Amino acid sequence: MSFDYFVELDKPDGDVQTNNEYTVRYHRLIVDGKENDADILRSSWSKKSAKVTLPQLDGEVWEIIARPKVDFSSLPFASWFLQFTFTLDSPYISKDDNPFYIIDNPIMRDKVFRLPMVRSTAWKGNLYSALWQMGHDKQDDEQMQRLFGEIRGQESGRAGRLYFYPTFFTQTALEIVNPHDRARKVGTNPILFECVPAGAKGTFSLLYVPFDLIGKDEAEIRQQAIADLQLVAEAVKEMMLTCGFSAKRTSGYGAAREAVENGFFQIRIEEMLAHPAATPSPAALSLPKYLQAPGKLKDEYLNPDGTFRERSQAELAKMSKAPKQEYEKAKKWWEREGKALAQQPPAQPEVQAPAEAPQPTWLRREFVSFAQLVDEVKKLQKEAAHE
Repeated sequence: MSFDYFVELDKPDGDVQTNNEYTVRYHRLIVDGKENDADILRSSWSKKSAKVTLPQLDGEVWEIIARPKVDFSSLPFASWFLQFTFTLDSPYISKDDNPFYIIDNPIMRDKVFRLPMVRSTAWKGNLYSALWQMGHDKQDDEQMQRLFGEIRGQESGRAGRLYFYPTFFTQTALEIVNPHDRARKVGTNPILFECVPAGAKGTFSLLYVPFDLIGKDEAEIRQQAIADLQLVAEAVKEMMLTCGFSAKRTSGYGAAREAVENGFFQIRIEEMLAHPAATPSPAALSLPKYLQAPGKLKDEYLNPDGTFRERSQAELAKMSKAPKQEYEKAKKWWEREGKALAQQPPAQPEVQAPAEAPQPTWLRREFVSFAQLVDEVKKLQKEAAHE
């Protein structure tokens, strides 16, 4: 029993509203021997809980826990991240480990926000089960071992490359299972299951990190990462549409619809942006021919000491028309501006800030259905094979 229930026990009797209040009142009636009143209370709770939309968390908090993001800059080459928002086609059922509840089959909830959830370990087990039904076995399949890990003993083994995130929902409902007596063919006592109803949405997130390939050839890493992505994409489709990921999934629970929202996968394969061609500044474009920089004559018009180099009549006579005209313009500029500039103390050289490295981009593909997810990965594998 958690602290929340002790708080409810300390409250005076009155109208019950929350699940905690219903739970405490129900068990208090059972202890007092008032089973009929307890059944009436539970019936009232079940009508109220037929379908419930839970309070929405703060936007930033919800984004952090429900739609996690990944910083690829700190991950090894060819790591990838898969994420999509799915819609339940049938209710999702899972058993919480809380023994103190108004019914025997509460939905799995997280410990902090008390939101219905699919545990990361449940995703891992369901994905492995889907792969097993597709004919893969971890004991004999090297690809399965590198995805899910290998346990050889207490001191040896290898962790898998897949990291699963939990999925959170914001709706609950009740499923009623009514077992029938085999002899009389009539229902006995209906069993209530708290569930996430069909139509509710959740976000699936999966990270792949080939940590055991660090330092190896990038071509080999890329080949394995894309091959693993293809296998996982096919298994995710099988799990979501056919096998299910819920308790009682063999009875059709815990399946998703074909269409998804915000579906994408991203791989840490760098595609550096091309450097933009350097364009001269406006000042450089308008410089006279006799200047090499703003306020500075070309060296051919200067003496070694930085003064203007006067040409003799003989030198001028040998010049063609265009160079002679440029010389006259340079001389006039020197008399007008250059001499005064040359007498000023030299300016401190401007320290150029180091050029920023181009930002890497990561290969990204988007999809709107599980079929398109599989197709996009196959296209990517063909592209990689032709590189």
